[in-house]
Formats: sequence, structure tokens, C-alpha cells
Amino acid sequence: MLTWPHANSDWKPWLHEAERNFAELATQISRRQSVIIACYDEPHRRHVYELLRAGGAVLQRIRLYTIPSNDTWARDHGPITVYQNHQPVLLDFHFNGWGGKFNHELDNQITQRLHQAGAFGDTPLLSVDLVLEGGSIESDGAGTLLTTRRCLLATNRNALSQTALETRLQDLLGAERLLWLNEGDLLGDDT
Repeated sequence: MLTWPHANSDWKPWLHEAERNFAELATQISRRQSVIIACYDEPHRRHVYELLRAGGAVLQRIRLYTIPSNDTWARDHGPITVYQNHQPVLLDFHFNGWGGKFNHELDNQITQRLHQAGAFGDTPLLSVDLVLEGGSIESDGAGTLLTTRRCLLATNRNALSQTALETRLQDLLGAERLLWLNEGDLLGDDT
């Protein structure tokens, strides 16, 4: 899943370069699997299609949807897939623009709108009343979840105790063990 850069986002000064990289990424992915792409509006969707066609993408595996966005960080605003009873379920956590630092109202709606448009087929979608960016967690796929206190326990994200949040994440993500990093601040990283 990609959310394509556009002139109404922070990418405007570097849009040509960003689109060239996104086109190459989408082209490479399309050679191996399907790609879901959120495009800002209908003219943008046509533009993205032409970029991908010209770049040699496997167009049969490209699925473009007209859904406006604030930014491009699908890893953070997109769904997280878990398995319940051996079936995939999409979790749609609330996305608040990295603690309210950036506009996010459109991004927070992308997963719901993609689901309504049939982008995920018949995979169920569960809305979750927790703030979580997908990039704020890492999993080993074997029951361990890694995150930072500074992000998930910040009052501009979730007003829960560590214990309460751990319980929710364990239930939702199937984690058996949570590892909390005390640090996690990267120089120049807004999120």
C-alpha cells in the first residue's frame, strides 16, 4: 500500500524526485505482487497511472484509488494485519499526525475509505480507539513487540498507563512480550 506524493503535501518542492522514487518502488513491487495506491484526486490518479505505465509497471497488479491525503506515510496511517482464527483482520488505529504535529485528518481516513472502496477485498476491518503509527512498533512475528515509551505513552497520543496500553496491545496484536525503549529520539526526526 502506497499513498502517492502530491503538490498539496510537504513533497511539493521535491515532487518530481519523490514521484520518480515512488514510481520505481511501485514498479518493482508490481513485478511481485499487487500494489494499492491512494491518489489525491482524479487528475492525480490519471497522472500516477501514466507514470507507472511509462515506467514499465505491471499494470494488472496496480490498483489506484482516488482518496485524498495529507502526506505519504502509509506505514504510519495504514492498517496493521493480524490473524484471528487463522484469518487476516485489518486493524485501523487512529492516526493523529505524530502527536498532532502535522495535518492528518485526511490520512486518518485513508484505511476506512480504501476498505469501503473494496481495496482489501473481503478482509474485515476493525477500527481501534488507540493512537498508533505503524512505524512506532516492530515485531519479530513470534510474540515480541518493540516500541518506545516516548511515542506510545505520550499524552498527545494515548492517555493510558503503560500497563493498560500493554494489555490492549497484547490483546489486539497477539503480543506475548512488550519491550519498551526509554530513548527513541532521532536528531531531525519529526515523528
